[in-house]
Amino acid sequence: MSGALRRLLSAIAVLVLLLANVPTARAEAIPDKIDPALRVLMQADPLALRPVIVEMQPPARPIGPGANLARANEALELLRLNGRPGNALSLIQSAAGFADAAGITAISLVPTVAYVHHDATVGPRRGVASTILTPPTQLSAVYPRVVNADQLWAQGTTGRGVTVAVLDSGVAADVDLTSPTNRLLASVNFAGERLSNDPGGHGTHIAGTIAGNGARSAGEFVGVAPGANIVDVRVLNASGSGRISSLIRGVEWVVAHRAAYNIRVMNLSFGAPASSSYRTDPLAAAVEIAWQLGIVVVAAAGNTGPARGTTASPGIDPYAITVGATDDIGTLSSRDDVLAWFSSWGSTDGGAKPDLVAPGRRIVAPRVPGSALDTLFPDRVVTARNGSTYFRLTGTSMATAVVSGAVALLLERRPDLGPDQVKGLLVGKTQAYGQDSGVLPPDPTAGGSGLLDAFAATTAATPTSRTTAPSGPLGLGAAPAAAAPAAETMPPAANRALRPANTFARSAYAVLSTLPLRWKDPNAGGIAWQTLTWDSVAWDSVAWDNYDWDSVAWDSVAWDSVAWDSVAWDSVAWDSVAWDSVAWDALNLD
Repeated sequence: MSGALRRLLSAIAVLVLLLANVPTARAEAIPDKIDPALRVLMQADPLALRPVIVEMQPPARPIGPGANLARANEALELLRLNGRPGNALSLIQSAAGFADAAGITAISLVPTVAYVHHDATVGPRRGVASTILTPPTQLSAVYPRVVNADQLWAQGTTGRGVTVAVLDSGVAADVDLTSPTNRLLASVNFAGERLSNDPGGHGTHIAGTIAGNGARSAGEFVGVAPGANIVDVRVLNASGSGRISSLIRGVEWVVAHRAAYNIRVMNLSFGAPASSSYRTDPLAAAVEIAWQLGIVVVAAAGNTGPARGTTASPGIDPYAITVGATDDIGTLSSRDDVLAWFSSWGSTDGGAKPDLVAPGRRIVAPRVPGSALDTLFPDRVVTARNGSTYFRLTGTSMATAVVSGAVALLLERRPDLGPDQVKGLLVGKTQAYGQDSGVLPPDPTAGGSGLLDAFAATTAATPTSRTTAPSGPLGLGAAPAAAAPAAETMPPAANRALRPANTFARSAYAVLSTLPLRWKDPNAGGIAWQTLTWDSVAWDSVAWDNYDWDSVAWDSVAWDSVAWDSVAWDSVAWDSVAWDSVAWDALNLD
């Protein structure tokens, strides 16, 4: 019996076992449940094992606790029968693994399978050569002041008590994060064997841009929120490669541990090529789940500009705060700043991305001696006045970290704000830039709403004046500002009238089906929507488009019925995972 025939028979056997669990009223008649990008690879080499994410349909009602995990385990079993299993992704009721063309086809024929995604490589993306000549010694150690973060330091606001999860190549225990107190609260690994805390060097730079306090350089090089905490979630390997599945696993860990570490912000300084809509992107769905659970997600636009439609995933997701990059020319004035030539913009859905921009050229932050980046680019080492060494990097990754730091500052002042209010403030209170540069962006939307202004956004959120006299050179020894009184008006919320990703809708079914059905248009498409129930509605794209997502009070939804962080990722055989050819030398944008 051939391998392909054996896999097909196995899939049929699984189909028979699962048919009893198929919610027939919701089963989607999807003619093609295979990612188009994956189908191209299957046709090019049918025998090659391809990395995939198998996503399942929602379970039938009544839905008990752990339904998402049960579905994820079903997907894992399908991969075991038709390819090579990797691990369950209970956050999005899916599983990751490998299968060839015959195995992928067999899996897609199972009625309880919703979609088979390509588990694409995530990491740095090669940008275009510089079109702007700047002095070779030009650095940006002034970026906190360009975005007016120093004005908040003077009031004692440094991000204290707010934790930012950095999903990256790891975070080394640098002095700027661990002295005088250790603000690196936890470290987990989803990217293979870890021989050091940050073998790539990228994640430490990002963490330092967010929350470095300048202890090593006697205050010369300081991040945006020098009092914030960091959680290290390693999802990229030493060469900068990861997979969408490892990123989702990292997001799942953050979601499961958000309360334990007060994780309010998640920094995603990487990207995967976005060849289709965010609606079919599983990483976008994971981002949206974190967002609805109260975590502000800040994502890089990507470094493949200046053409339209180049924003990377998950930056294409409309819920996330997507960040483009400016070149601040190493000066405090924003009037001479320009949109960085490499900064991606425009989404695959035609939406306006990024949401705003921040300094991203030659950003100076902590260095990891001997790391991959340190070895590749010895010319990027920067020496402080006291002889300590730092590192400079360029890209929307760095700009993303600047914005994450600003979010930490804002949330120290207003911990009661949700992600939609935070986004509304940051996007609504930007500053103009480039008035004197003479350089126009490729499109008015390429720079989002403008340049980040941390001070304007934070003070707009706190109409009652509060100032705390700083006790250190940057106010680092000052007590945190008092929480905002409940009587203060909540700022306007962003992300109204949005439609989430398909995978989000399917994953959230377990909690949504306990709520009343509310529709945008009771007669859309000639359907009497008001007569439908959760058991009779065809829970597909037509329903998702008409469902009134804004009516859901997400902060009161009983998400505890979903099982997260229940499967040991250590069971993955990392030496069998093909990471493709993405490497840190793609970051050569300087």
